[in-house]
Amino acid sequence: MFDNAFQILFLGEDHAWAAVSQALVEAPKVALKIHRAHSLNELFLVLAGGLWDAVVLDVHAWNFQGLHYVDKVRAEYPAFPVIALYSSEVAELDLKAKRIGASRCLPLESFSAEALHSCVFSCLSDKKSNGHLRKASQMQLTFNIPDSSAVTSNKTQIISHALNNLLCVITANADILDEHINHSGPGVHSLTEIKKAAKSAADLMRLLK
Repeated sequence: MFDNAFQILFLGEDHAWAAVSQALVEAPKVALKIHRAHSLNELFLVLAGGLWDAVVLDVHAWNFQGLHYVDKVRAEYPAFPVIALYSSEVAELDLKAKRIGASRCLPLESFSAEALHSCVFSCLSDKKSNGHLRKASQMQLTFNIPDSSAVTSNKTQIISHALNNLLCVITANADILDEHINHSGPGVHSLTEIKKAAKSAADLMRLLK
């Protein structure tokens, strides 16, 4: 099972990242490649590429802001595997993470590459993970689906995910520009209009689901 190669995105603070990195060093035969994102905006930008199997979020990060990130990722990717990394010293933190959308939770104290690999494998084997864009597109190319209604449904789902990805890229880039733009300059109005359009599109997508 550990031969299955998984591409993982990680978002969290240095303490959790050190534990994840050390676990990979200690288990070189476990087929995991983990990329660290340094902000939620970066995570969404990279995730939009569609080359990832799961996201690992340090829910303690930035004064438990990571817990909020679980909810944000789940809102944009309803069926994507989201693994919450937590400390068992905080009572019921794993239950809170699951309530807001974590697919699985892993305690930091006993974290290992094998545990993460098994966790991702389990998520991807779950029927609820069939909505992942990468997997859905592969299924459409590989299998013949005789039911025309199923084909239409699959196409609609893929288009929906693609539009969600596009909105994530637009919103994330707008937030990045907002951090660097001169708010007294001529670009402020354009940036505001981009944000309004993205929000309207996101609201429409939610209504259509």
